[in-house]
Amino acid sequence: MNFTYENQGTNTYLVYTVSPEETIDSMSIGMLTNNKIHGLANTLFTQMDATKYIKYNVSAHIPASQFFAGAVNKKRLLGVFQGIAAAILSAEDYMIDEGSLLLDLDYIFADVSTCDTVLVCLPIIGNTKNHDLRGFFKQIMFSTQFDQTENCDYVAKIINYLNSSPMFSLQDFSALLETLNVAAPTVPVQQPKVPQPTVVAEAVQSAPASQPQKQQPQPAKPAPAPVPQPVKPAVQPVQAPPAEKPKEKKGFSLFKHKEPKKEAKAPTPQPAKQVPNAGFAVPGAAKPNFEVPGQPAAAKPAAPQPVKPAAPQAPQAQRPAVSIPTQQPVVSQPAYTQPQIPQGQSMNFGETTVLGGGGVGETTVLGATPAVQVKPQLIRAKNNEKIDLNKPVFRIGKEKSYVDYFIGDNSAISRSHANVISRDGEYFVVDTNSTNHTYVNGQMIQSNVETKITHGAKIKLANEDFEFRLY
Repeated sequence: MNFTYENQGTNTYLVYTVSPEETIDSMSIGMLTNNKIHGLANTLFTQMDATKYIKYNVSAHIPASQFFAGAVNKKRLLGVFQGIAAAILSAEDYMIDEGSLLLDLDYIFADVSTCDTVLVCLPIIGNTKNHDLRGFFKQIMFSTQFDQTENCDYVAKIINYLNSSPMFSLQDFSALLETLNVAAPTVPVQQPKVPQPTVVAEAVQSAPASQPQKQQPQPAKPAPAPVPQPVKPAVQPVQAPPAEKPKEKKGFSLFKHKEPKKEAKAPTPQPAKQVPNAGFAVPGAAKPNFEVPGQPAAAKPAAPQPVKPAAPQAPQAQRPAVSIPTQQPVVSQPAYTQPQIPQGQSMNFGETTVLGGGGVGETTVLGATPAVQVKPQLIRAKNNEKIDLNKPVFRIGKEKSYVDYFIGDNSAISRSHANVISRDGEYFVVDTNSTNHTYVNGQMIQSNVETKITHGAKIKLANEDFEFRLY
């Protein structure tokens, strides 16, 4: 189709160039240009020399193909379906052929905020088509990814109607969409009904609960009183053992055998003192190798006398030479460990050190250049904010429920202003029919047309400046 986009002031138009072989339906074009038909895009007809143009105002709307990208919630789906149904019913009221409506998601435009949808009517004689409405809606249902964070019962109801009804009726299908749309606000109303009675019941019980609180301190007073009472008799029996001392005074003359027991304990340390005094030398033992623990000084002078005749014995002199304790520190292994620590820079001697590697157990190829990860970003000039372009299609605008980067402090930004697209290592900017347009390096770009950008490109959304960078 000969469709292009044109920007005139703050408006964006979808322009169809009529070829010389095509004939325009004059009655349908008159209905479109002289009336504002609900569900159909506002239409203009112009002619320049011999070339005729049909223009459709699609300002602040995006194609339904973009609107259905990603997870689609209930509001979006019902809004588009209701807009399509309303456009077809309105065309019949204005005697416009239903076959002249373009049932193509690329030429069905929706508002990202209100989800209002408009269709394009192409009044060309002989270009009409017989639409299979049932198959068209079923194709959308089976090719769309729905938002799983909400209740998706409406999806089953729509599919059940499209499969069960023998004859598809657009009026009945439109009534089903209205009931599903009205049922949405009733769901959250039922949820607060459950906690309301529970809160009231707790409030009623809290009032009488305040009265017994005064009685609680009364039993609390006698409770500590009995606690110290049993503690006092527990201390008194401890004093009972010292009462036995006067019994010893009375019976000291009768039990005299206890006193020698105490004296028997006293001589126990005395034999330890008498042992050094009772030191004696064995006449048969010439070598004083046996030393008495109580006589260290006497053993030392006796030791050198037998050592002199024992000096000529070669085997005895070699024994202390072999077991010299000073030779152990000479063979020291720390001398080998110290150079190993700075080489591997690790104490794990049983593992292999990876040179320049990130993970343990992986092998790094020496001389290979590491892969450079490109990270596209937008730098907002107003506050130097860094915006990571982490999606293949990154949406920018002021409709928070739709875009990926929300700009809420600038009224000049459209609800869906522009998209940044990444594909095969290249990056593009697409203006999504914004009111105040998009500029790349100072030049305004055409709506719905991909414009390539590179590192350092200056991007301007309305009056908001950004810079595109690759890191």
